[in-house]
Amino acid sequence: MIWRSGLLALGALVGCAASVLAHALPGSVLLLREQGSSLELTVQFPAEDLIIAAPELSALEALPPSQPLPQELAAALARYLERHLSVTRDAAPLALTMTEARIQSAYHDHLGQFSLVVSQWHVTGTVDRSSRLVLTYDAVMHEVRNHRATVLWGEQNGELRPISEFGYLGAADGVPLDPTAADPE
Repeated sequence: MIWRSGLLALGALVGCAASVLAHALPGSVLLLREQGSSLELTVQFPAEDLIIAAPELSALEALPPSQPLPQELAAALARYLERHLSVTRDAAPLALTMTEARIQSAYHDHLGQFSLVVSQWHVTGTVDRSSRLVLTYDAVMHEVRNHRATVLWGEQNGELRPISEFGYLGAADGVPLDPTAADPE
């Protein structure tokens, strides 16, 4: 009997170790780029993580990649993200308007095929490199605590420069964004 219990415990340990060794999905990527005197913001994250955080959006799983979301789902996604995303300039909130949303297919050597939710946002207000911007973002990570976010700045020459990386705890008070700073540590 003790032998069976030992085998059961060993089986549980091996089963748990396999799940510990599993790779997490990539985190969120937020890309900011200047468009004249305003900003464009692209937000992307794995659909599977979004569905854990917002089960009401589970219909996204069945959508084909590379096509705009149906209007009703796009509106539901916008409502969700509006609760978890904001940008301020010099402490004043900037208006965000979602202009596009789609599912995009992605592949990673260790993960295989997965789907990304990609949304495009127009940030209303005059913004330039000297503006003091603060990003508040906890989409997905408010439920998936190991989810992380990387913020990139799109240069005029097409170069993408990392300007911030953070997790759930780092997002609590907002993340200052300095597009003139060196890469985050």
